[in-house]
Amino acid sequence: MKRRLHPWHSGEARARTARLAAAALTVAVGAGVMPLAFDSSVQAQPRAVGSPLLDETFTQATASEFTGVGSACLTGAPAAAAPGPGDHPLGGCPEGVGPVPPPDGAPHGYLRLTDASNDQSGAVLYNHALPANQGLDVTFDQWQYGSTTPATPADGISFFLVNGDGALTHPGAFGGSLGYAQKLPDDDPAATFLPGVDRGYLGVGLDVLGNYFGDWEHRGNGCADRSPAGTQFRVPAPGANMVTVRGPGDGTEGYCFLTATTNNLTTTGPWPTTLPGNLQGTLTALPPGATPAQAETALEPSRRRVHVQLTPAPSPVLNVSVDFNDGTGFHQVLSTPAPQPVPTTYKFGFAASTGLFTDVHLIRNVLVSTDQPLPALNLVKQVRQPLPGDLVAGSRVPYDFVVTNSGGADITGLTVDDPKIGPVSCPTTTLAPGQTITCTATYTVTAADVTHGSIDNTAIARGTSNGTPVDSPPSSQSVPLERPAGLVVEKKAQTPGPYSVGQTVTFTYDVRNTGGTELTDVAVHDDHVSPITCAATTLAPAESPGDETTCSGTYTITAEDGTAGSVTNTATATGTSDGTTVTSPETQQTLPVGTPHITLKKHVVTPAPYGVGDEVEYSYTVTNTGSTALHDVLVSDDRVYDVTCDATTLAPGATTTCHGTYTIAQADLDRCEKPGKTKGGGEGEKTCPVTNVAVAAGTDPQGNQIVGLPAEVTIEVGSTPHHKPPHKPPNHKVVDRKA
Repeated sequence: MKRRLHPWHSGEARARTARLAAAALTVAVGAGVMPLAFDSSVQAQPRAVGSPLLDETFTQATASEFTGVGSACLTGAPAAAAPGPGDHPLGGCPEGVGPVPPPDGAPHGYLRLTDASNDQSGAVLYNHALPANQGLDVTFDQWQYGSTTPATPADGISFFLVNGDGALTHPGAFGGSLGYAQKLPDDDPAATFLPGVDRGYLGVGLDVLGNYFGDWEHRGNGCADRSPAGTQFRVPAPGANMVTVRGPGDGTEGYCFLTATTNNLTTTGPWPTTLPGNLQGTLTALPPGATPAQAETALEPSRRRVHVQLTPAPSPVLNVSVDFNDGTGFHQVLSTPAPQPVPTTYKFGFAASTGLFTDVHLIRNVLVSTDQPLPALNLVKQVRQPLPGDLVAGSRVPYDFVVTNSGGADITGLTVDDPKIGPVSCPTTTLAPGQTITCTATYTVTAADVTHGSIDNTAIARGTSNGTPVDSPPSSQSVPLERPAGLVVEKKAQTPGPYSVGQTVTFTYDVRNTGGTELTDVAVHDDHVSPITCAATTLAPAESPGDETTCSGTYTITAEDGTAGSVTNTATATGTSDGTTVTSPETQQTLPVGTPHITLKKHVVTPAPYGVGDEVEYSYTVTNTGSTALHDVLVSDDRVYDVTCDATTLAPGATTTCHGTYTIAQADLDRCEKPGKTKGGGEGEKTCPVTNVAVAAGTDPQGNQIVGLPAEVTIEVGSTPHHKPPHKPPNHKVVDRKA
C-alpha cells in the first residue's frame, strides 16, 4: 500500500464539501428524503479536516489491506489469470475486454473492479474496523467508461459502509443491487434469494444504469417505505445517472431506499436526475500499445472524484459531493440524515458489476479520515458480532478494542486497560501516526451480570509519545443481558399451628418472575391444595412493576395425616413465555399433625385411717397432652359418682383439677376374709384394701371422644370409724396411668 502525505499535512488546501446550511435542510417526501434549497452548482469550500485513517492509491502492484472478490484486480501488478468468483488477495489482472489499463502499470495502476465483458462482478473489502466516534470522510476517484453497449452502460459502482463489529467477508448481491443490497433474481420465487452485505449500514450507489434506485428483485425487502419506482421491473431503468442511497440491512431484510439525486420522489415517474454532470466518462478506446502512463493520460477526462462525508452522532448527516472533472470542482449533490443508531466502528468496500450491458469500472486514490479530529490516542470498544447465542452465565463474550494513533509521533508501550474484562491482547505495542489496530479480549458472563441485566465496563488505552504518557478518553459499553425466562414460588402456611386432623389450613404462594420476558397464564399447582387462585396471571419482566403476584388455597388435614404425624405438600408455579411453558423449582412445606391425648392423675385428699362411714375426698389432675383442643372434659370413677372439674375445655398442654367424694361402706370391709393381726399375735381389727379406678375423657374438634388410660388408687379401710388426724399421711396406694 502506498502511503502519501496528506495534502492537509503539506498545507495544501483540499477542496471539500462545505457544511452549507441550506444544503443540510431535508424533508421526508414519499418513500425517501428529498434535499431542499439545493444548488448543485455551488462548489465545496475548504473545511477543517479530521484525523487521517487510510490512504490507498491502488496505483501499485499490491494493496495488502484489502481483500478482492470476483473480478477485482490491480493493473499495477503483472498480468495474471482471472482470480475466480470468490475472495482472494488482490493481484494482477487478466487480459480485459474494452479499453482497460495495461498490466504491470505501477505506479500508474488502478483497481479494476470489472472490464467491459458481460456478467462480471468485482469488489474490494476493507475488513479492518475504523473509529466512528468522530464521523467519517472518504474521497476516491472512480471511472465508469468504455461500454460495449454505449447506449446503455451498466451497472454502476457502490461505496458501502458496514458495522465494524463483525467480519466483512463478502459483498451483497450484484446487478441492480450493486454489491450492497439483497436480490431475488428476476423476482422468481424459485430462485435463490441472494443476501445483501452483512450488517450493512449505508450503501451509496453511483448508478449509471439506474436499477439501484428501484425495489425490483426484492431490494428493500421488509421495508415500510419503498422506492418511488416501486417493486416492478421498469424499462428503461428508473434512476439512470443518479446517486442513490440505501440504508441498513442484513441478509435478505432491509437495505431500504433512503434518497436519491432526483427532484421527484413521488411514485409517479419519470424520475430525472439532478446531477450536474455524468457519472460515466466518454473514453471508448485506448491508443494501440498504450503504455500505463499514456493510458493514465487518456483516462483522465473520464475520472470523477467522489466525496462522502458522514458527520458524527448524535445528529449524523450524510453528504455526497462529486467533482465531474469539468473544471467546476466539487458539487454537493445529496444531503440526508444518516440512519441511527450509528455504529461504533465502520468497515467499507467498493463493488461493481456488468450484465447484459457493460462498462469498465475503476477505483483509485482512496483517502479516509474522520470528519472531526480524534484525540491523540483514540479508543473504541465494541462486542464482536455475531455473538455465540443467548448470553447466559458462563457465556464467553468477545470484545474488540479499536485503537488509533491520531498524533504526529509514534506511540509506544501501548496497553488497553479494562478492569472488568482483564488482560487485553494487542497485535503490536507501537502505533505509527494514523495507524489503527484492533486489540481483543474475551469475558465470561457471571451470574451476577445476569442478575444485573447487563455487562457494564470501561476501558482506557495507554501509551507513551515522545516520552510523555498519553491516555485515550475512556470508552464504555453496556451489553444488555436478557435474563432467561424463569420464575420462583415461595409457599407459606398462614394458619398457625399446632395442626390436627380435620383442621383447615390456608396456604399462600408468592410467585415472582425472575426472567427478562413477560409471563402469561401464571398458575400454581400443589399436590394437596386445590383450587388455587392468583391475584394476577400475567407477570412483567423481572425487576419491573408487576413482576410478582400472590396466590392462595386451603387444605383440610386428614386422618391419614394424623396417623403419619405430619403432612408434606409440594407446589410449583408455571407460566408461558413466547409460547414456551416455564416451570419454577419445587417448594415444599411440612406441617406436624398431632393426635389428641388426655392423661389423668388421681390423688386421695382425706388422710388415713379410714373406717366404715368415713368420707374420702379424691382429686383428679387432668392434662391435655395432645395437639388439639379438648372440650366436654370429664372424669368417670367406678366408686365416685359425682366428679366435678374446675374446667371442661383444655387447650393443648393445659391442666385442670377435678374433685369427688366417696363414703366407705360396710361392703367394702366385708370383702376381706379375715381380720388383721394385733402386735401380740392375737386377732385384731379387721382391715380391707379398697381400690377405685377413674378415667378422663374429652371431645376433640371433630366430635370424637378421646378417652385416656385409667388411673387407680387403693386405701386401707378398718372396721370402725376413726377420727383422722389432720396431718397423718394417707394410708393408700396410688396407681397413675397415661392415655
